[in-house]
Order: sequence, then structure tokens, then C-alpha cells
Amino acid sequence: MKKIFLLFWIFCIAVITSCEKDELKLPAEVKLGFDMNSFNLEDNVKAGQQFTVDEGYLILSGIEFDGKREQGEDYFFTSLFDEPLQAEMHSGVANQDVSFDIPQGIYSMIELSLTLGDEEGPALWLRGRFQKGPLEDVAVLFEYSFREEIRVQAKNKEGNRQVILRKDTPATATILMDAPFMFQLFNMGLLKNAEYFSIEGEETIIINNERNTVIFNLLAPRLDKSLQVIFE
Repeated sequence: MKKIFLLFWIFCIAVITSCEKDELKLPAEVKLGFDMNSFNLEDNVKAGQQFTVDEGYLILSGIEFDGKREQGEDYFFTSLFDEPLQAEMHSGVANQDVSFDIPQGIYSMIELSLTLGDEEGPALWLRGRFQKGPLEDVAVLFEYSFREEIRVQAKNKEGNRQVILRKDTPATATILMDAPFMFQLFNMGLLKNAEYFSIEGEETIIINNERNTVIFNLLAPRLDKSLQVIFE
């Protein structure tokens, strides 16, 4: 009798364990979103001078997902887009909707590798305005043209790295451009001494690896920390 009872409990435990494993294989839908924190700088010496960055554009040709789960197997995948994904960070609008089915569970760490750029244009560009005075306004354009991978560790909306995905609760992984961090070391004197160029007849401060390179070399190394991924 004791042997039968023991076998019964072993069977029950095996069934429960199997059900838990099956639950951890069920997919949770995760949509890809985009957002941007704007940057604003005012001159403390000369009133009326202001620099604002409030537009951002990003091109992605692929995404790699690497997730570590507290229970169940870790999960990894690579997704290469047939057509490069082009997103307006400031409006959240993209040229295509992207979503993934990811096994549900509690993830202690999620890391995304973002493949920036394509063969035709800049991987990322930011637009802003430099208000030199009441009647003088100049466009500012930052261009990052290198095609490369940037690794980002995702966080939840509270700022922690634990991410919970549930099969019955669609989630959004938002790629955020944090312009205030990008321009944290920036000062107004850099713009005052910058070289101007013309784009379709408009006077523009172009910042890239060929023009105004002093400013570019200050900003470019901060790009990988300026892109964040937030799950909510």
C-alpha cells in the first residue's frame, strides 16, 4: 500500500512539473515601440539663446534577443528585417509594425543587440534648432552613419532589470533615445564656434564624422548609453 501511495505522489509531482514546463513554453507577445526624451539648453549668460533637440530618426536592420529566465530555459533569437526598419523616435511612428513571440516567465536579464543602419543612409540622426537671438534661428543636424551593433540591457518601467512576460498580457519593448544624456557634456560655446553649411538653402550646423568633428567626437561615444530599451 505504501509503495502504491509513493508511486502516486511521484506521478503527481511529474505531472505538475510537466505542466509548469509547458506553461513556460507558452508565448507572450512583445511589440517594438519607439520614443525620445527631448533636450533643451539655455544660455545662462546671454538671454534668448537656446538650443533644442526634439527630433530623432533611427534605422535598424536587425535585432538580437538574449534573455535569462529565473525558471525554464534561457531564450535567444536573431531577427533580420527584410526591409530596414525606419522609425521616428519623437513620434513613435515606424515604417512597419514589429512584434515577437517570446516564452513567458520572469527574466532576470534581457539584452538586445540593435544592428544600426543600412547600405544607403545614416544609422541615426537627430534634429534641433539653435536660437542665436530673437531674429536668428539655425537648424542643427547630428548624423551617425556607422553601421554597427549596440548592446543594450533592458529595464522595466521602474528602472529594474527584472522583466515579467505573461502570455495573456501583451507587452511593449520601447527603444528610447535619451537626448539629455547624449548632450549632457554639451555647452553653448560649441555651437557658437561651429561651421555652418547649407541644406536646400537653409543654414545648418551639420555634425558628423566629417563636419564639425570636435562636436561629433564629444557626442558619438555616448550613443550606446543614450539608447535604452524599456519593457512595459
